[in-house]
Amino acid sequence: MLPIVLLVITSVLAQDPTIEPSVLIDVFGPPPATQATITTSPKLEDITVRPTDKNEFVDKNGDTCKCVPYYLCNDDLIGVDVNNASVTGFGVLDIRFGEDECQESVERCCTSPKEEKDVVIPARPLKGCGYRNPKGLDFTITGGSGGEAEFGEFPWVVALLNSMNESYIGVGVLIHPQVVMTGAHVVHNYGAGNLKIRAGEWDTQTTGERLKSVEKTVVDVTSHPEFQRKNLKYNVALLKLESPLELAEHINVICMPGQDESFDQYKSCVANGWGKDVFGLQGRYAVILKKVQVDMVPHTRCEAQLKKTRLGSKFRLHSSFVCAGGEEGKDTCQGDGGAPLACPIGGDRYKLTGLVSWGIGCGQKDVPAVYANVPMFRKWVDDKMAAWGYDISGYSV
Repeated sequence: MLPIVLLVITSVLAQDPTIEPSVLIDVFGPPPATQATITTSPKLEDITVRPTDKNEFVDKNGDTCKCVPYYLCNDDLIGVDVNNASVTGFGVLDIRFGEDECQESVERCCTSPKEEKDVVIPARPLKGCGYRNPKGLDFTITGGSGGEAEFGEFPWVVALLNSMNESYIGVGVLIHPQVVMTGAHVVHNYGAGNLKIRAGEWDTQTTGERLKSVEKTVVDVTSHPEFQRKNLKYNVALLKLESPLELAEHINVICMPGQDESFDQYKSCVANGWGKDVFGLQGRYAVILKKVQVDMVPHTRCEAQLKKTRLGSKFRLHSSFVCAGGEEGKDTCQGDGGAPLACPIGGDRYKLTGLVSWGIGCGQKDVPAVYANVPMFRKWVDDKMAAWGYDISGYSV
């Protein structure tokens, strides 16, 4: 995600492009030295994990156990009821990993682990676009800050990676088995073949989940023709994948909004992101997908609140943006550029409402975060999908 101070500067530059960034800093001052954040002790991101360095341990009962992925564990974790959607099946995993023998979030120390071939759990049929798994899939988690998503909770969220060096660059949202949407500012420097997506990701430091993540190379990057890098207007892009993803419980598309559909009065919308610029195994940072719940803020009220910041009284919020949040300590600055903002439409189902774009500070009271206005782009998306020969019924409700 672009640094907050840069996003502030670009918004003001749009009003007067002759102003130099250094002058803006002189006028508005540097960004706040401290920001409101949600903390834990310690934060999961501060735990450096390592592969479990030996095979067997002696547990608290004096029995020999072995660290294995949760779904191979026979230790009181059997009896999955695949016909009951409210039952996750494998119990609760404590994600304060790194403190005991087992080092990864999905490991359990088991006295009699199963063989991989013996674990066969029928997949539940998909119900359609936009369905959240509020209790997660396979297991529920404990031990975090409360801001961590359950495994498989938001199956439409995908990670964006630089295919040249595997570095993490942002977040996207799956709208079709072969198409991902994200912020244009995230991908404008990347061409076809230089990007890939990872669907079904949760904890970036493990591949031990029963349901695996899947990577696909991006073969076409299409930003909105009116996208403006200086002020992030029309901040949306579509990524065409090399081949379709196979949809599953943990990999699924979100529902798209109608053209110019209004979400101003919606509550309990959710944005996601990993909130780190270190991804994969480099540094072994433990990073689990985050979620932040926010209410939408009407356009006129958002503009009025932003005018009270260093943007000043002449600031105008463009129609290609929507706003959410403004509650102290809760913000998508802890997420990533391009990350989806989705609003509930009933029955654990969600529509895509925005894409993380910019903000002032982080988690400040009465200062909403600003998102790309996805409903404004529905016709543009449909037209591009038609040009690619893709059916749009999968994301329509």
